[in-house]
Amino acid sequence: MATLNRCVAALLLTAVLLPGAASASDGLYFGFNLGGAWTQGERNILLEALALDPDSKVAGANTDELVRTDGGTGFAGDFRLGYNILGFVAIELLMGGSFENLSDPDAFATNFGIFGLARFFPAQLFPEVADRFWDPYIFVGGGAHAVIYKPDAHPAEGKMINKARAWWPSAAVKYGFGCDFYPVPFLSLGLDFGFTNGFHEEYVIDFDDDITTNAADSSQSRSFAFQVSASILFHFDLTPN
Repeated sequence: MATLNRCVAALLLTAVLLPGAASASDGLYFGFNLGGAWTQGERNILLEALALDPDSKVAGANTDELVRTDGGTGFAGDFRLGYNILGFVAIELLMGGSFENLSDPDAFATNFGIFGLARFFPAQLFPEVADRFWDPYIFVGGGAHAVIYKPDAHPAEGKMINKARAWWPSAAVKYGFGCDFYPVPFLSLGLDFGFTNGFHEEYVIDFDDDITTNAADSSQSRSFAFQVSASILFHFDLTPN
């Protein structure tokens, strides 16, 4: 988290010291978000066929850990590709999520998704602030979402029979707000605050043998993630001269 704070501070300092006009309106852009995410989910979710999971039959198995939707708190990253079509509206493809225990493959967890977003830049509608170097926005959209994790649901002396579990495919709604700062017209640095609500139903017990079941009550199998990121975007005006 200290590293994230330093990155954010450096981003803001750069944006303030080298302000350019927020003139990258219509056109293509791509870039990255890097930051951290915090997730919340349900545990011990009732399944239609828990008995299909061999790890649930082990004496002392912890189904609270085995069947859950709160995976992937930690480092977060996104790739963004978009096109600003009206100056104040952009259509964007975003791929990414949060990743927990990247250095420990036996405890890995992630919330990952592919989303289609619409971003709205309200300041673009006000000519009175046309010379600003900042450009606030809000965004909303949805897409395909997954929670993947490796549970440790056995007593200390036991090993998991199946190493990984997942909720996939799932639907999710993504929304949030932020602000871009333009040190030069073709480059923006920003702060991005995103929220993801995941709606999970299909529970994957074994990828290799395609063993799945569903949540007995889909209203139980929800997840929520909050992500704060520093962003860097490159802008290209494709309008013919």
